[in-house]
Amino acid sequence: MTEQPQPSRRAILTSGATGAVALAAGAVAAAAPASANTQNPPAPSTGRADRRGRFAGKVVLITGATSGIGQATAYEMARQGAHVFFCGRREEFGRRHEREIRRFGGEATYMRADVSEEDDVRAFVGECVRRYGRVDIAFNNAGIESPNAAPLHEQTLSDFEQVWRTNAAGVFLAMKYEIPHMLRQRAGIIVNTASISAEVGFATISPYNASKHAVASLTKVAALEYADKNIRINALAPGAVDTPMLERAAKAFGVTYEQIAQDYPIKRIVRPQEMARVVMWLASDDATAVLGTDIDASGGYLTG
Repeated sequence: MTEQPQPSRRAILTSGATGAVALAAGAVAAAAPASANTQNPPAPSTGRADRRGRFAGKVVLITGATSGIGQATAYEMARQGAHVFFCGRREEFGRRHEREIRRFGGEATYMRADVSEEDDVRAFVGECVRRYGRVDIAFNNAGIESPNAAPLHEQTLSDFEQVWRTNAAGVFLAMKYEIPHMLRQRAGIIVNTASISAEVGFATISPYNASKHAVASLTKVAALEYADKNIRINALAPGAVDTPMLERAAKAFGVTYEQIAQDYPIKRIVRPQEMARVVMWLASDDATAVLGTDIDASGGYLTG
């Protein structure tokens, strides 16, 4: 057994950003205060859902929305009038979020589905269309982190395949079953969750790194194939986001959020609601000229 190199904070970050797979966007109808900036982001939206909000009547499908970025996006979209159809493997959390969204006047339906299983994905997308009649916006967000932090030669094929099936094959399957409906509608928007790991390499998490490079590549290819069919496809690249995945990564590597934040220009951990607003911007008419991109939504990690 060779001695494992100690991962850098940047690797730790990605591991947690892995967890960041955990999403933000075009400003919500209730605009952020004028003082909002990178050091003082707007707080999560509160109050009743606006049935005439900027996504009023839009059917929004979200994978991996029982926590983190997916959950935040489901809440923000519902507050802006969208009909949200979301999945996740943890039914208890899914039902709880469904009730909470309805409690503040939003429209949401949870369905248990595992994106690594083709039958689950096919059924999930089909049920969304059966219930709501269409899929206007799809946010393919479900993802997991690498089970073990280790050099490539110490990674197992089973761990690699587990991460690959959820992160890469899960996005492939989601688009495979979403796009035919969008072709029939002659319109649609897809946003995939990639990662800063899709743009750079990080030691000790090769399964995750490879899977997120695949997400970025699938996004580019699909964007080219369907751009002239009025289907716009993009991805976002989160870094360290305050999600359960980041908590697990920080604990596993024995570091604090304060230490992690030092590798980011903004010197803080990004909130899930900030990611949700990026997703909302990509899904809005403000981004009609943007396609095939993997937007750095990390707080500047990829800048330098």
